[in-house]
Amino acid sequence: MIHMTGYAMAVQGKRTKAAALLQSDEEWNQRNEALVGSMMELITKFGHFELGRGLDVGCQRGSLTDALAVRTGQSWRGIDPALHDPTRSPNGAELSPGAADSIPFSDGEFDCLLFANVFEHIHPDQRLASLREMMRVLRPGGIIVGQIPNPYFPIESHSRLPFMGWLPIGIQRKYWKLSPVPWGHDFFVVTTRTLADESSQTGLQFIHQRNFNYPIDVIPASLRPVARLLAGPMRSFPWAWQFVLRRPDQDET
Repeated sequence: MIHMTGYAMAVQGKRTKAAALLQSDEEWNQRNEALVGSMMELITKFGHFELGRGLDVGCQRGSLTDALAVRTGQSWRGIDPALHDPTRSPNGAELSPGAADSIPFSDGEFDCLLFANVFEHIHPDQRLASLREMMRVLRPGGIIVGQIPNPYFPIESHSRLPFMGWLPIGIQRKYWKLSPVPWGHDFFVVTTRTLADESSQTGLQFIHQRNFNYPIDVIPASLRPVARLLAGPMRSFPWAWQFVLRRPDQDET
């Protein structure tokens, strides 16, 4: 039998409470399914495939890349700055090192780009370059579908801390030390208004926006009572916003 000191028990208790604020693997999978389903609604409504190719910008390990390939029946690839070498997703999609402002593909190569939960991680100095680069690899008439978490939501989505997004960035970085998440401070406060203003400077058309909330069963169990209480207000003040950007047709440029 292992005996824990009072300090060790306190540390273990803190870790257990912190873990309760994070999604389980099953909840993450359900969350990704909900996100892919909502992105497919936007792709079906606003896009069409002429070239048969899509690109997941910020693909991580490629789970969304694979899901979109299955749902659309088209060829999808992914890029992520965390990748150091080319690799493949679980279903075999090609994943490459690359960032939104340095996409290693030719002009007009894709019908559709996925840009979900990425814009808030791009440094403000790189946002315009990133939007221009994404427009470059889209064919005329191609679309970008994506999502931005609401930084002003009472429980900020990256840190799991109350009102993180309302604070100046210097205070955010200090406050982050209380966060239960295993990653460091890595986001900037942006909204769809930020995206609309900056995309207009690049020539991209901001053509659609909607509120989005994940289903209750993908939220960590410890937070579900709060989510149920906030269900009404969240229809107007959501967890996230989803959007569609469009590269103008050739005769519009």
